[in-house]
Amino acid sequence: MECKYTYFFRELSKNNINLVGGKGANLGEMYRAGLPVPEGFCVSVAACRQVVDNLKSAISQILTGVDWERPLDIEEKALIIRELILQQPVPEEIEKEIIIGYLGLSGGELKEAAVAVRSSATAEDLPEASFAGQQETYLNVRGKSEVLVHVKKCWASLWTARAMAYRQRNDYDHTSVYLSVVIQKIIQAEVAGVAFTVNPLNSNAEEMLITSAYGLGEVVVAGTVTPDTFTLSKKSLVVLSRELGSKEKELVGIPGGNTNLLEVSAEKRAKYSLSDSSLTELGKLILKVEEHYGSPQDIEWAVSGGRMYLLQSRPITTLQNTSQASLFSGKITKMKKFMLDDFLEHYPEAPAPLDYSVVILSYQALLNWGIDLGVKAPKAEEIISRTVDGAINLNPPRVGPSPKMFLAPFKLFKAAKKSPDHWNQYLKTVESLMQKIRSLKLKDEKNEVLIQLFQQIFSTAETVCNLRFFYFIEANAVPMAVLSMVLKVFADKANRPSTTDLTTTGLDYKTAIIDREINRLAVELYRNDELTELILKHKGIFSDFVEKAKLIPESAQFLNRLEEFLRAYGNRTEKMYQPFSSKSWEEEPALFLILLRAALQDPFLLEREAKDNEAKKKHKMWVKRFQSRLWGPFRKLFEWSYHKLRENHIIREETLFALEGLFSYARRITGEMGNRLVKTGCLSNPEEIRFLTREEIPGILLGEITPENCLKLIQTRKNNFTINQRLWKKALFDLSEENHPNEGVKGLPGSPGLAEGPARIVMNVKDFDKLKKGDILVCPYTDPTWTPLFGIAAAVVADTGGPLSHAAIVAREYGLPAVLGTKVGTTFFKDGEKVIVEGNKGLVFHKDEK
Repeated sequence: MECKYTYFFRELSKNNINLVGGKGANLGEMYRAGLPVPEGFCVSVAACRQVVDNLKSAISQILTGVDWERPLDIEEKALIIRELILQQPVPEEIEKEIIIGYLGLSGGELKEAAVAVRSSATAEDLPEASFAGQQETYLNVRGKSEVLVHVKKCWASLWTARAMAYRQRNDYDHTSVYLSVVIQKIIQAEVAGVAFTVNPLNSNAEEMLITSAYGLGEVVVAGTVTPDTFTLSKKSLVVLSRELGSKEKELVGIPGGNTNLLEVSAEKRAKYSLSDSSLTELGKLILKVEEHYGSPQDIEWAVSGGRMYLLQSRPITTLQNTSQASLFSGKITKMKKFMLDDFLEHYPEAPAPLDYSVVILSYQALLNWGIDLGVKAPKAEEIISRTVDGAINLNPPRVGPSPKMFLAPFKLFKAAKKSPDHWNQYLKTVESLMQKIRSLKLKDEKNEVLIQLFQQIFSTAETVCNLRFFYFIEANAVPMAVLSMVLKVFADKANRPSTTDLTTTGLDYKTAIIDREINRLAVELYRNDELTELILKHKGIFSDFVEKAKLIPESAQFLNRLEEFLRAYGNRTEKMYQPFSSKSWEEEPALFLILLRAALQDPFLLEREAKDNEAKKKHKMWVKRFQSRLWGPFRKLFEWSYHKLRENHIIREETLFALEGLFSYARRITGEMGNRLVKTGCLSNPEEIRFLTREEIPGILLGEITPENCLKLIQTRKNNFTINQRLWKKALFDLSEENHPNEGVKGLPGSPGLAEGPARIVMNVKDFDKLKKGDILVCPYTDPTWTPLFGIAAAVVADTGGPLSHAAIVAREYGLPAVLGTKVGTTFFKDGEKVIVEGNKGLVFHKDEK
C-alpha cells in the first residue's frame, strides 16, 4: 500500500516540518541519524487538514461569536469546536493507514503495543513561536480503536481555550493552523527528564543542564514535581553541581492502558535519580544530538531497562543570548582548519537559507566524486549544518577509505577516456529548460507550475554540478598526472610552465571569450569620445544611459553590440556561490556599466586583444617546440594529456555558465513567488524569499504555514544571517592569526612578481570605481566578473583563493603579482595605505615597515 497520510520515522528528516510538524520531523531526523529513538510513525498534517477543513465553515461561524475578553466564553466555544472534531468520522483511507502503522509497531493484531500519541504542530518548534505544550499528549494508549480516538483528541487539542487565546493574542489565523500526530512506542521509563545542551540559567555554552525524576518524563516537562538538577561541563562531562529534587510523584503506565500518578517513597526521594556513570552516558548522547543539529538543543530523554532513549529534541528558544561564538565549537584542530580553509575558499561569504540550498547541492557534488572513488564521507548538510532558525555551523567530517578505493585507479583511467559527448548532450537539456521558462508568462502560471519549474531547475543543476566535478576532477586526474610527469622529465625547469597555465593559455573557454567581448565593447566605447565621457560620468540607471547614448552620433553600433552581448552572456552573476542574493548583468545592467568603466582605464586596452593573440602564438610555438623534443610514446602521452585537459577545462567553464543560466531563471521564478507571498502577507518584500529554504517554499506558497509564522521565521533568520556574516569574518581572522607578522600578512603565492602602491579595498562590483591605475587590488575574492580590474591593478591580494583559482590564473595572464588566501587582507589593511606585494613569497607588507 502506498501511504498518503502516514510516514514512519525512517522516512522523515528535519526538513519535513510542513509535513509532520516540528516534533515528528525532529524524531525522524534523530532516528535516521542512528540515535536511540523508539520506533514510531506520524499521521501527517494533510490528514488533519482533510478532517478539520470539512468543519471550517462551522468553526468560523463559532469563532465570530467568541467574546475574547471573557475566558469562560472562550472555554465554552472551544468545547463546542472540540466536540465537532471528535464527532467527525475519520475518513476510511486515513483510518486504514493509521491502523496499518500501529499494527506495524505492535508486531501484529494480537500484541497491541502501548504507544504515546502526541501532537506535532507545524509551528510549535519555530523560533519565536513557542507553541510547544499547547496541544495534548496521551501516554500508554493501547488498541486500534483507542489510537484512533486519541488521534482525533490531538486534532481537537488545537481548539483548547489556551491554544485559541494564544493564537488570538498573537494574531495568528485560527483556520490556518493544523498539526500532525506522532504515534510512538512508549518507553516505560524508570527515570526520565529534560536536558539542555547550553545552560539556560546563565546562557553558558560550556555547560549543559540535566533535570531528572522517576517514571515517565511528563512530570518533569509539566512541572508536576521538583526534579533533580545536574550541571555538567561539556568538555569533560564532569558534574559541576547537583541539586536534589523532591521528586514526590512518579507517572507510570498501567498494563491495560493509561497512566497512574503514584507517590514516591521517602527512600527513593532521598537519592539522586541518576548516577554519575548514567550522567556521563547521557551527557555523551546529548552532545551527539547538539553536534548533529549544530545548535543548542532542548532534549527529552528516558531510561528503561538500563538503556537511554531520546524522545524529542528542539532548538532552545529561551536563552538570554543564543548567538554563536564561532562557526565551530571547541578548539580549531588541524582537521577543522583544513576544512574551514577549503570551505571558505569556495564560499567566502555566509549564505542566506535559499543560497544554502545551492551550497549544499554544489558541495555534495564535490563530495560525490570522492565517494565514487572509495572515500567514506558524510553528506554535505552534515558538514555544513543549518538550524531551523538559520544559524550555520561547520562540522569536521569523518572521512576514511573504503574497499571501493582499490578500484579507484581503474575508475580514473576509465574517466580519463570519457568524451565530452555526455556533457554536450545534457547541455541541450539545460538549454531546453531555460527556453521553456523563457517562453512562459510567469505571472499567469499557477503556483503548482512555478513549484514544478523551481524544483526542475534544482534537479537539473544537481546533474550539472555532478558533471562539472566529474570532468574537472575525475576525468582530469590521470591526464594531469601524465602531463606533470612529462613536463618534469623533459621540460627545462627555468622555462617550464605550470600545468594550469599550459592548459588555459590561448584557450577559447567561456570566461576567455566573454573577457575578449568585454574588451571589444570597451574599445568601441573608447573610440567615441562622447560615449566614453557619458559612461564615465553616468551613475544612474541603465535605461537612462541608453536613452542618452542614442542621442550621440555613431552610437547605434555600440548599443546593438551591447544588447547582443547581454543577450548572449547576461546570465553572468557576481556571486555564483550565492545566486539568490545576486543579480546578473541582464537583470541589473548598471553593474555591467561599472565593468566597462573599469575596462576603459586599462592602459593596454587597445593592445589587449593583440597581446592575447601574441600570447596564444607564443604558447603554440612553445608546445610545438616541446613536442619536437619528445619521442615515441612520450609525444603521444603529451598530446593526449594536453588536449584532454584543455577539453575538460572548456567543459568546466561551460558547466559554470550553465549553472548561472539556470539560477538566473530560478530568480525569475522566485521573484514571482515572492510577489505572491507579499500579497498573502508571508513576506514584507519579494527579496525576503531568500530567507526561506528550497524545501519550505512550495509548502508556504500553498498556504501550509501562516503568514504570521512565516514573517517571524524570516525575521529570526535575518538576525542570524547577520551573525553568520560576523562569524565568517571571525573564522577568517582566527585562522590567520598565526600566519601574519605584525607588519603584514602571509598568504599563498598566486602569481610571481613584486609591486607596491596604495591598497584599494574593493568588496564588490559596486566598489570597482574606487580602483585606479597602479592601485593594489585588495578584495575578499574574485570571479570572472572581476577580470576588467586586472588591467588596472598593479597587484592582487585576496582573502580567499589559491594557485588554481580565478585570481591566480588571470593574474598570471596579465603578469600581475598576486597573493591569495590571506584571510584578513580586507580588514588588516586600510584603504589607501602604501603596501608592498611579494607574489613569489606570498607576502604583503606595509611599505614603511618592511
